Amino acid sequence: MKKIVKVNPFYEPRMWGGGKRLIEEFHYQTDVAPLGEVYNVVALENHADCQVPEMNMTLSQLYKEYPDWFCCDTEELPVRVNILDPVEKLSVQIHPDDDFARTYNGGRGKPEAWVILDTTEDGQIQFGHYAKTKEEFIQKTESKDWDGLLKYLKAIKNGFIDIPSGTLHAIGKGVLTYNISRNADCTLRLYDYDRIDPSTNQKRPIQPEAVYENVNIPDTSTEFVLYPSAHELGVDVTRYWDQPGLYTLMRLQVKEQGRFRHDRFAFYTCVNGQGSINGISIRKGETILVPDGFGWLDIQGKIDLFLASYRNEE
Repeated sequence: MKKIVKVNPFYEPRMWGGGKRLIEEFHYQTDVAPLGEVYNVVALENHADCQVPEMNMTLSQLYKEYPDWFCCDTEELPVRVNILDPVEKLSVQIHPDDDFARTYNGGRGKPEAWVILDTTEDGQIQFGHYAKTKEEFIQKTESKDWDGLLKYLKAIKNGFIDIPSGTLHAIGKGVLTYNISRNADCTLRLYDYDRIDPSTNQKRPIQPEAVYENVNIPDTSTEFVLYPSAHELGVDVTRYWDQPGLYTLMRLQVKEQGRFRHDRFAFYTCVNGQGSINGISIRKGETILVPDGFGWLDIQGKIDLFLASYRNEE
């Protein structure tokens, strides 16, 4: 029988982590350190895999053993969700397309999108580049002309940004983000500031040749978008993205109570407040899974939720 279940986060240490917000504000408790990124939804078997305690199994197992909860056209769970709170900037990187990822590490490409939950006054992201040709891109990289190559955007709270495959990008320090992506793990680093990873006492690997092969030239990066919300049955609904074969992303904000229906399976992650969904309690930092075709949801409390879902390709 289908039911709403909580999904426990999966943690991995990040050298650019170490802040207190994820622990003090989002209630994440772990010995993993430095903590900078939390996987609210991930199902990569034998790698990164959330636990579903009520079902006594991992999320990847749930996906395989209860396919009617998802009704998807993919062998693996198609979406991934994480929250990042970096105290230092992330490496400048890209995610390649499916064809390259398949030959590179047997995985899939990882298009993604971010919503900025909060930012410092001077917070920014690296996004895109100035090179007009592949030769210019290589020349500026090899000469370390980062000011002449890398574009930056001022981070905008509640701003949404789409990051297609091949887009050069990096989250800056102090920029708290909600991320949705394909459930994949293929990252190619161009530049990591020549810093030393304390866990290895060495520089982290970079893959410039692979980046040259996959970066979008000319650059196709865009800007932050602030989407309006629609008030529906007590819920302020912001619809960011809905692309079959990739992911669906919405935001649901409730002041006291509301009703909402999304016929596809969905992961609801609370980024502020607390309340309940059909009587299941949820607070800031927690994620619940509502199976496919579950019907109407009764949402109680003052609560801010992100919905991550997926529609099959036609």
